[in-house]
Amino acid sequence: MIRTKLGLLGLCAVVVGMMAMSVSAAQGATLSWLVLNAAKTVATNLKAEVLGKKDSEHLTLLTKLVGIKVAITCTNFALNGVFIEPVEKVSAGGRVVFTGCEAYENNGTVLGPNLKCEVSTAGTAIGTIESNKGVGLLELHTLAGGGTEVLTKIEPEVAGGPFATILLKKCVLPESNKVNGVLFVKDCLGFATTHKTEHLIVQGPLTSLFVGLDTVEHLETSIDGSAWIRLGGAHVGLDWSAMDV
Repeated sequence: MIRTKLGLLGLCAVVVGMMAMSVSAAQGATLSWLVLNAAKTVATNLKAEVLGKKDSEHLTLLTKLVGIKVAITCTNFALNGVFIEPVEKVSAGGRVVFTGCEAYENNGTVLGPNLKCEVSTAGTAIGTIESNKGVGLLELHTLAGGGTEVLTKIEPEVAGGPFATILLKKCVLPESNKVNGVLFVKDCLGFATTHKTEHLIVQGPLTSLFVGLDTVEHLETSIDGSAWIRLGGAHVGLDWSAMDV
């Protein structure tokens, strides 16, 4: 059965829905990652590793394939080689590895019909999805109702390439499924206003994802769930933010 964590995640979902009418990037914005020193007296723009941990019980890719509403759910994830760097970039080359992944119809039925659909990507174990290399950039968007919000735009490193090619075996679905498009990430707790050790992220407005062909079905493709991100390496425990400076 597909479940998501309620409470804060539910609140985030409401906020994302309200922000969905945001429009093009604001002009004249200067965006920067800022990391506070241990004394919390100096904020510096520098390169730092980003680590992640789950918040919601599942991270789920919701989509529609050959007329069937599908949910690919994963129980955990890890960031591999993801770095923020001056001034407003997410370094090219980072990957996301999802584990404990299974495919369901949206009513919670395991796809099969008699066996679980085997979910993987090329070279990974069953139940593991490894993304292709990505790249990112901070963007400031003006909201239709007034105000702005800082988002992180994530795309495949290879322009026009897929985020991942998900393999579904022993299924009624296509075996090879490319996840394409662009993902915007937002911080429910105020990425652009407050330095924090950890930030709670969800899919943000302006995201446009599709699996397979870019048809009307891509409107039904989204990522459900939330995750915490923090700094690693030499910057463990430091507060950080993404700000319009």
